[in-house]
Amino acid sequence: MDLSLDVLVVGGGSIGERHLRCFQQEGAGRVAICETLEERRTNIEQTYGVDGYGSIDRACEDYWDLVVIATPAHLHIGHALAFDRPDTAWMIEKPLSITMDRVEDLRRASEDRVVGVAYVYRAHPAFQRMKQSIDSGAFGEVNEVTITGGQHFPTFRPAYREIYYTDRATGGGAIQDATTHHFNLLQFLVGPLDWVFCDYDHQALPGVTVEDTVHASGRCGRVMMNISMNQFMAPNENVVQVNCSGGSLRANLHESRFGSMRHGEDWQWTGPLTRERDELFRNQASHTLRALTGEVPVLCSLDEAIHTLRINLAALESRGAKRVEIPHG
Repeated sequence: MDLSLDVLVVGGGSIGERHLRCFQQEGAGRVAICETLEERRTNIEQTYGVDGYGSIDRACEDYWDLVVIATPAHLHIGHALAFDRPDTAWMIEKPLSITMDRVEDLRRASEDRVVGVAYVYRAHPAFQRMKQSIDSGAFGEVNEVTITGGQHFPTFRPAYREIYYTDRATGGGAIQDATTHHFNLLQFLVGPLDWVFCDYDHQALPGVTVEDTVHASGRCGRVMMNISMNQFMAPNENVVQVNCSGGSLRANLHESRFGSMRHGEDWQWTGPLTRERDELFRNQASHTLRALTGEVPVLCSLDEAIHTLRINLAALESRGAKRVEIPHG
C-alpha cells in the first residue's frame, strides 16, 4: 500500500515504537514520533529515520491525517482531544481509558471523524475466520465461549515493574492490560456483555501488587462466557473456544492457528496464519489506513471500545463478590 498520509505516533514506548514501525512498513507517507523523553525520542528518530517532536503542543502545530495515541491509558482521552482538527483521524491504544471521565467529550469530538481503538485481536486472521464461521451459521447457534491462557511476564515483559503496569491508575494490572483484550474479543465474536462476575488477585508476579490472575464469567445475550488467565504461568499460551450447537471452533493464539470440529469428526486445522507478532500490527495498520480513505470501517469503533471500558470497570467493581450489570449504549 502506498498512501500519502501523514501519521504521528504519540508515545515512544514499546507499543508506540511498534505502531510507528508497522505504519511505516505499510506505506504511510510521513511517519513521525512525539515523545517527551529525549533519549527515547532520539533513538526512534535514528532507528527509523523519522522526525521527532518533544511535546504535544509542538506536534499540534503540524497537520496529521492520523494520530496514534500510544501513551498510558489514563492519558489517552486528553492526548487525543489535543489533536482537535476535525479532519484528523485518531487510533487510540487500548484500553480507551481507566474511568468514564471525559468519554462523552471524546464521543462528541468524534462526530464525523474516523476513530478506531487498537484492540489488535480483531486484526488476527484466526479470529476473523472464527467470526466468519459464527456469522455464517455453519456451526449452528453459539452457546458458550471459553478463553484460557497466560504467559510468564518476567520473560515476555521484563520491564513490567518500571512501566504503567504497576498501577491501576495508569492502566496497569491484568484486567486493564490483558483481560480487556478478551472482553473486546467477546464483543467482536458474539456481541456486547450484559453482566460480569470477576474474581481477581495478585497471586505470584514479583515486584508488583496489582492483580496478575483473573477469573471472569458473564453473558453476551444467551451466550455464556468464561475467562481464566494469569501473567505468571510457564507456557505462553492462549486458547479461545466457541462451542456451538453443531460443533466447536478454536483459535490457538500461541500457534496462530484456527480449527473447527463437527460432532463425530476430528479437528480440522489451518497452518500458522501469522509468522511473527508484528504481522498482526501490520494488519491493523493497513486496515486503519484503508479506513482513512473510506474503503473499510475501522476494526473497533469508539462505541465498542466504550462498552469494553464499561466491562473493565464492572470487572474491577465485582471483586469476586457480586455480579455487575453493564450498561449498553
